[in-house]
Amino acid sequence: MTHVRTTETLTTDEAAAVVATAEAAGGYDGVAPLSEQTLLRIRHGARPGTARFHLALAPVPSGDPTGVSDGSTTRLVGFAYSARTPGEPDSAELVVAPAWRRRGYGAALLRSLADDAAEEGLRVWAHGRTEGAVALARSAGWTQVRGLLKMRVRLRGGERGGPAEARRPDGGEALPEPVLPEALGERVVIRTFRPGEDEKAWLAANAAAFADHPEQGGLTADDLQEREHESWFDPAGFFVAEDTGDGSIAGFHWTKVHADGAGLADEPVGEVYVVGVSPAWRRTGLGRALTLVGLRHLHERGLPWALLYVDEENRSAVRLYESLGFSVWDADVMYAAH
Repeated sequence: MTHVRTTETLTTDEAAAVVATAEAAGGYDGVAPLSEQTLLRIRHGARPGTARFHLALAPVPSGDPTGVSDGSTTRLVGFAYSARTPGEPDSAELVVAPAWRRRGYGAALLRSLADDAAEEGLRVWAHGRTEGAVALARSAGWTQVRGLLKMRVRLRGGERGGPAEARRPDGGEALPEPVLPEALGERVVIRTFRPGEDEKAWLAANAAAFADHPEQGGLTADDLQEREHESWFDPAGFFVAEDTGDGSIAGFHWTKVHADGAGLADEPVGEVYVVGVSPAWRRTGLGRALTLVGLRHLHERGLPWALLYVDEENRSAVRLYESLGFSVWDADVMYAAH
């Protein structure tokens, strides 16, 4: 019997069970099923009215002592999360424990998400084009409405081994030096982020740079603070271009290190976590310079790979990354009903 419970809050035990389920699925599929933002909401909770948690529960056989989520009669076998933004369709993702797949739990979670969705509808992310995600979307009659490309570039060595320098995957020339275009002159200076001082200016720059992308542009002071308290946060890898005229932030490149290798390696790898340029500073070459500053930082840390995510319709960004040696590795897919 399939039972899905919907709630706006998770207990500590439920949150731990969800994280364990996601980790098991990630190890099985080779790709993390839940985004960083969802994991933050699981661990820290969400503002009222902004999120819904869906817990797929299965009966625990008599005498089975394994962990359960709401007492001694059921265990968590699947989970879904939906984020709500006024005027937008719900944005969701889901995961089913590997041992409990092909039993209808994925379909049950998808129905629960759809039944509970806001009037604007529902869209569901699938991380990686896994066989199960494609099959579930097809069986529900859903189609792709957005794609997020996962790109990568080798920073150390080559496909057949090679010198420890920032070479492209094809063994071509090393990454260019991160030099600011002459046109920028002394208008900006690139430095590292100062925790406790730069938050307000960075939030303003981020909101301006991603005004058309509510997922990123809508980050709040609380969201930023949560990330600053994550174990991976390192201000030495968070670069900002300061406008020397008024002290505002013209652009930024925030890098991240994945200790688990992010499915690319059995050692830590880097990520171009987010690059943003305020509208007034676009088409100046600042974005390219900031990208190179971050990549050089990741290379100097001795990391073998750098990865990033970019909307497949953002052709200018894709071309920029391709010019720096990045190539498509995988993709996240957003599905919606016809």
